Amino acid sequence: MIPQQAESYYLKVTPREIVVAGRDASGTFYGEQALEQLQNSKLTASKFKEVRSIGGDGFEIRDWPSVSCRGVIEGFYGNPWSHEDRLRQFEFYGKHRLNIYVYGPKDDPYHRAHWRDPYPEAEAAKLKELVEAAHRNRVQFVWAIHPGGDIKWNLQDSLAVVNKLNIMYALGIRTFAVFFDDIGGEGAKAEKQAGLMNYLTDNFVRKHKDVEPLIICPTQYNKAWSGGSYLSILGTEMYPEVRIMWTGNSVVDMIQREDMEWINAQIKRKAFIWLNYPVNDYCQSRLLMGKTYGNGLDIADLVSGFCSNPMEYAEASKVSLYSIADYCWNMPAYDAEKSWEQALDELMPTSKDAFRFFCENNIDLGKTAHGLRREGESPEFGKVPNEQYFSRLVTEADALLADSLSQPEMLREIGPWVEAMRALGQRGLQVTAMQKALQTADSVGFVAHYRALQRLEEKQKSIVSRNFEGSVVKAKPVVSGTIVTPWVNEEAVRLAKDYRKRYAFGLEYFPQQAIEDGIYYIMYDGKYLTDVNASPDRDGDFPVFVAEADTINPQRQLWNIELVPATGRFKITNAQDGRYINEIGTFWANKNTKPYDAEWNTYIFTKTPDGYTIQCAGRASGSWYVEDNRIKNGKPSSTFKIKTP
Repeated sequence: MIPQQAESYYLKVTPREIVVAGRDASGTFYGEQALEQLQNSKLTASKFKEVRSIGGDGFEIRDWPSVSCRGVIEGFYGNPWSHEDRLRQFEFYGKHRLNIYVYGPKDDPYHRAHWRDPYPEAEAAKLKELVEAAHRNRVQFVWAIHPGGDIKWNLQDSLAVVNKLNIMYALGIRTFAVFFDDIGGEGAKAEKQAGLMNYLTDNFVRKHKDVEPLIICPTQYNKAWSGGSYLSILGTEMYPEVRIMWTGNSVVDMIQREDMEWINAQIKRKAFIWLNYPVNDYCQSRLLMGKTYGNGLDIADLVSGFCSNPMEYAEASKVSLYSIADYCWNMPAYDAEKSWEQALDELMPTSKDAFRFFCENNIDLGKTAHGLRREGESPEFGKVPNEQYFSRLVTEADALLADSLSQPEMLREIGPWVEAMRALGQRGLQVTAMQKALQTADSVGFVAHYRALQRLEEKQKSIVSRNFEGSVVKAKPVVSGTIVTPWVNEEAVRLAKDYRKRYAFGLEYFPQQAIEDGIYYIMYDGKYLTDVNASPDRDGDFPVFVAEADTINPQRQLWNIELVPATGRFKITNAQDGRYINEIGTFWANKNTKPYDAEWNTYIFTKTPDGYTIQCAGRASGSWYVEDNRIKNGKPSSTFKIKTP
């Protein structure tokens, strides 16, 4: 009757009786969850492995998971989830049969930078509360330590790791991970990492009967970055029970059967998947709200676990995590389209149509160093009249903002993108009005609509996500960045150029742009201008030119270049932390006492045969030149390459 697999359950419902029986405690829990959701019409037969009608009005369900460890890894760069975010996540996981959560936010100092030190008392108390909440929802709380940046391969540091794990054990944690990702040097040696994992297994795991085998995130965590004997050393020298994380053929990739067969042969065990989706720490202007597709439906027997790395936006991530749960529970029957629709219905039931439209316009990642793209963005654009589409962008944004009381946490996160969607629609309406004015030779009307468009552009540029004190990362939201936004931008430029050829009226309102607003690399002598100390709260340091492209955190080398209508010149800010470059080539000296000033901190770009020169203007003077791999101001100009990502 009850399936043999762990976490399985049997559910029988007839007019006379209800039976819930689990193979184990988790199975019983999931059976009870299924019954509750069936009673509330939240589940359909496609959610279960086996469904059979009995006695006319009755049915029975036999159900079990495809993947034994399935869940989420909070492993992104940027603002970590809040305590309340995590508590809500655990309730969501329990409801949707996700059973593991890996705590590894890059910006938690006691996970990474200060890994030897215990958490302060208040922070430890919060972690203990999280562990208890996770366990109530049948979720393993995995705490990860990231010692590789400065570990010394000696007994003292091995004991320091054991000591930290014992401290975390006292908080109720029973599953642990050790991360060696995104490091180099001494910390990246495979034989040393394998030795430490064996030492921890002998001196910590095996001394506690209730601790699960360790998980390691290796330095070579994807095929593109693999080489030499690193993986084979882990596979042969590290105890076989240690689970090894893997992101696929590249940092950001979907997983297929042949990928698993390759890596499993290297590491002599089943890899534990770290899926870098829907994480957006490398494309922070975009929300990834589309369907979760591209993973093989035949890999369940080849993985030891499957975790999704989400966005820093915990509620918005649930669109994809809902589907990750479906995929991991019943992999062969997974339907990305159906799962996505069900997620939208559950997450925004009172405004599903508006939310669906919003999600359709926030799908693709754009061009990034990692190469992953997502199809299906803005599918109706071009199929209905543009004016109708732009009007809908406005009305659906208004509907979502009006419904903020229904789902306040979700709207708090996506709100900046909703506002950007409304502004995009308003801009599109002005562009269509410009088209009509040009067709009817209405120069006065054209200029009026063009000036309104400029005001809307300035309004949209002012929208910032996570614009609060202490924010690690601030993003400027982009909506439909692959389809609608480029059309609006390009059509506005085309119309303005056409107008200038025909009319003299109002030309003073048409700035001559040497470069279009956008996100760019700024390069000199083949090197990338880089915000090496990216931090929204750091004062007085400066960007430098480095030889290598940053494939781990590319936002540090990307720069927002945007026209400032007040001066007709360009502002330059880092895409990672939003800091602007001031008139002497440094970041702000003090953001409170010397804030951004458009007269001092905007620049003239001049196109040359070899690239661009960048000139300080207004109350500043001089041009950018490069000395000691940094920007200085005053000498004859250097020439810079301005490249799109």
